[in-house]
Amino acid sequence: MSVDGIGVERVFIGAGCNRIVNNVSWGACDLVAFGAENGVAIFCPKAAQILTTLPGHKASVNCTHWIPSSKLRLKVQL
Repeated sequence: MSVDGIGVERVFIGAGCNRIVNNVSWGACDLVAFGAENGVAIFCPKAAQILTTLPGHKASVNCTHWIPSSKLRLKVQL
């Protein structure tokens, strides 16, 4: 990516997990979601890195949970 002729490259994403017991969820997609302050971090254990963060919460994230795709399909069909 280039900004005003200067190259920009993401080399590291870091996040600390909030101190809540139910704050981590391992998805069927082999990714881990966890609350990181006012956002959610998506971690890939195979690559041993945080892939992205999802900001936007107004308060600390206390719980994360993956929605199984079968439940998502059911909601769409209704």
